[in-house]
Amino acid sequence: MKAHFTRGRMPGWRRWLLLFGLCLGAWWGAPAQAAETLKVAVIGGVKMSGVWDRLAPRLQAATGIPVQVVSAANKDGVVPDFAAGRADLLLIHGGRETYALEGAGLVGRQRVWGYNEHVVVGPVEDPAGVKGAADGSEAFRRIEKVRAPFVAARNQGSHEIVQHLWEAMGLRPAADWVVLDDAERPQQVLQLAAQRRAYVVVGALPVAFGKLQGDGMAVLVRGDPQMRRAYVAAEPGPRHPASPEARAGAARVADWLVSPAGQRALAEADQEVGGPWIHGLPWREGEGG
Repeated sequence: MKAHFTRGRMPGWRRWLLLFGLCLGAWWGAPAQAAETLKVAVIGGVKMSGVWDRLAPRLQAATGIPVQVVSAANKDGVVPDFAAGRADLLLIHGGRETYALEGAGLVGRQRVWGYNEHVVVGPVEDPAGVKGAADGSEAFRRIEKVRAPFVAARNQGSHEIVQHLWEAMGLRPAADWVVLDDAERPQQVLQLAAQRRAYVVVGALPVAFGKLQGDGMAVLVRGDPQMRRAYVAAEPGPRHPASPEARAGAARVADWLVSPAGQRALAEADQEVGGPWIHGLPWREGEGG
């Protein structure tokens, strides 16, 4: 018997095959869905130095994740933004704040990806002969020897570094040369040191970019690895309101920051803005990948 087809009508199996082909072609030719923008809160120094503005395009090109800085400020600015869910990744100094956020379930994994540096600042006349000291410990030996005044800054970073140096040296500070920081605001510590013609340990970035100022004061010692403070990439924890996509994006960005490729990009960005401002991970130096 001859098969009989209605004129102009396609057999059912051919119609299904054609429909499948059209759907497959539409799926294959459809553009990939854009990655969700990752909202980031960045401690001020990373942005102020210019490093972030050079690092972010490299980060986006490597990960495919667009990033948006929702705040770049001191810890009092960036921590609330992250805690409230306005940011899904927090780049900040590791320490008391990040541990508190972790304890509250707002921070999960946090990893060191870089360091900022503290320096010894003192009067340009340098009564203790600190300029040229090999490191912070040697600077303190010279300060103690002549009992030159030293302002013990009350900000967390400077305090931690000074205490670490003193403990490692076995140095016992005395009231005849250590001056307590009684400035009205922590940002006025360099003015206080200038008034007392005293030495002080402060962050290199705020001095270099004019956030801390004092007449007749100069950076006398820098470059001591023992005077660095770690930056961490803090990802959202179980109680943070980040979406699953944002969590995945935060993890991917943090993974890249600590990778050899991310560390090379950090070094390049830092060099482009006249660093060293942000130091990378020493154990990553010389790695390929």
